[in-house]
This record gives sequence, structure tokens and C-alpha cells, in this order.
Amino acid sequence: MEFFKNHYNLFAVEFFILAIVVADIFSTCNYNWTRNTISDLGSQGYPYRLIMQIGFLTFGFTLAFGIISSGLTWPKFPILIYAIGVALTGVFSTRPFFPSDHYSLSESKIHSFLAQVAGVAFTIGILFQLYFSPSQKEKWINLIFLILVLGFSISFGLFKNHQGLAQRLLYFTSFIWLVKLFKP
Repeated sequence: MEFFKNHYNLFAVEFFILAIVVADIFSTCNYNWTRNTISDLGSQGYPYRLIMQIGFLTFGFTLAFGIISSGLTWPKFPILIYAIGVALTGVFSTRPFFPSDHYSLSESKIHSFLAQVAGVAFTIGILFQLYFSPSQKEKWINLIFLILVLGFSISFGLFKNHQGLAQRLLYFTSFIWLVKLFKP
């Protein structure tokens, strides 16, 4: 259990990356990784959506369980909210990215809301780590990651035809921060 407490963030990230890669391999219906989001791989009506739904759930709940089992503190609390938000995006799927008449608009709105809550919580989590960092060097590194996360988040909204690419850069940056700088 001690090993898990010290490495849960790495396990969560590794599993999530595996889910994204496997879901990408099985992608159909004109899915384009530079244009379509990772959530699209778990969208309503998508034939292989279960792969990404399991990825969201496992990533989020592994991270949440690790945070709680290693001792919840104020600096970790926003990342706990982030983890729960990501996990629940696996329960509530986004609208289909392909032509379909059958989907739940309310489920898609819940998915978007949870994703936004997760993003805001993650950003606040970096701010908390920046504030509680013991050294000036760690503060600067956290500040750089904060700027990168904000920049990729903004680019996600600005470049509609490249949202998939912007989101993957955002996730890549977030995963590095979660594994290297977040204190489990």
C-alpha cells in the first residue's frame, strides 16, 4: 500500500495514456486526433466509447483514492476535485462528433461542465503547489507549468480545427506536472 501511496499519480497517468492510445487505435467514424478531442473517443453513440470511459473513470478514481489514502491536505484538495471531475466525465459523455440524431444534450452539457470544473480545479492545484513550494526553484517551475496550462487551455478554445492537438498538449503538460511536481 505504501508503494501505491507514493506512486498513485504515476499509475493514474500511465493507465490514462494507455486508454487514450488504445482508443485512438480503435478510432473510427472520421476521428482525427488533431481535430477531435479525447472526450470524443468516449462520446455518445460511439462504438468504442467504453475504452475511453474506463480510461476517464480509472484515471480519476485512482488519483482520488491515492490522494485520500496518502492524506488529504489543502494543497492536494483542488487535485482531488480535478480527479473526481475527470472520473465523472467518463460517466457523462459528450455529444457525438459524427452525424447522429440520438443523443442526450443534457448529458453532453454535464460532461462539459465537469470538464471545466476539472480544468479550473487543476489550475488552482498548480497555484496551491506554487504557493506551498519549499524552494524558489520549485516555485518558478510551478509558475512555468501554470503558464503552459493556461496557454494550452486558451488555445483549446481559440483553434477549433485543432482542438485535439491543443488538448493533447494540455494533457501532456498536465501529466508531466502530475508525475514530476505534484506531491503525493
